[in-house]
Amino acid sequence: MSDVVGVGVVQTLDVEAGRVTIAYEPIESLNWPGGTKPFGVAKSSLLAGVAPGDKVRFRLESQQIADLRPFSPRMVAGPKVRAPDVADPSPSANVVPRPRP
Repeated sequence: MSDVVGVGVVQTLDVEAGRVTIAYEPIESLNWPGGTKPFGVAKSSLLAGVAPGDKVRFRLESQQIADLRPFSPRMVAGPKVRAPDVADPSPSANVVPRPRP
């Protein structure tokens, strides 16, 4: 049980005690369902880059956080949308308002 990776949201930080509470997604390698748990950190400096409400990816070693980083999921590339080559063919698109006499 040396390298386990999880994803979750920081709930609370206790820098003095070197602890962070994370609401984490299921961690299959440990057979843990999703939950909320306080974790100790290997170095208090790991807590410097995060705040409550941040989504994070963390690495556990012996049930202690060895790495903690803000997490933003990669954007999945969707179909490319091409801008039209010609003006909008709909009749309302080509109407120019007339000045009032």
